[in-house]
Amino acid sequence: MESLAQAVAERVIDLAVDLLDVNALIARVDLNLVLGRVNLNSLIGRVDLNEVLNHVDLNQVLETVDLNEVLDRVDMDKLMARVDINQIASRIDVEALVKNTDLGAIMVSSSSTMATEAIDLGRSHAVSMDETLARWAGKLRRNHAKPSGPPELPDAGEPPELPRAGEEP
Repeated sequence: MESLAQAVAERVIDLAVDLLDVNALIARVDLNLVLGRVNLNSLIGRVDLNEVLNHVDLNQVLETVDLNEVLDRVDMDKLMARVDINQIASRIDVEALVKNTDLGAIMVSSSSTMATEAIDLGRSHAVSMDETLARWAGKLRRNHAKPSGPPELPDAGEPPELPRAGEEP
């Protein structure tokens, strides 16, 4: 008898559910009230975040990130304090650098620079000696001839008076 009652009950429930308008029922439910009763910490605790992240396209997410804005937020002093310069320097192969460096070109470049500076220095000394000789020659000529250079300005008399402070011209 019990199994008959259970079969009848299941059939009645199936008929009732088939007749039920689920959309109308949901429209009558206050979802804020339902969500207020949900324990979100318990719900989130049951979510496998790794599985969620497996469905995230990180390339698409990174395309929306402004890297300049991110770098503006970085404290460069703090970052550089974490850099071990000695460890970086120990990884440099000095012998390979010297081997790949064209020392001849460096020597030619530096010697041509030195030669250019020496020529410039010689030229400036030659100009200085030329000026000194010109001054001496001028002194010798002044003793025997009229002085060279522009003639003296004639005496124009007394300069005009300028207005005093507070006076109009």
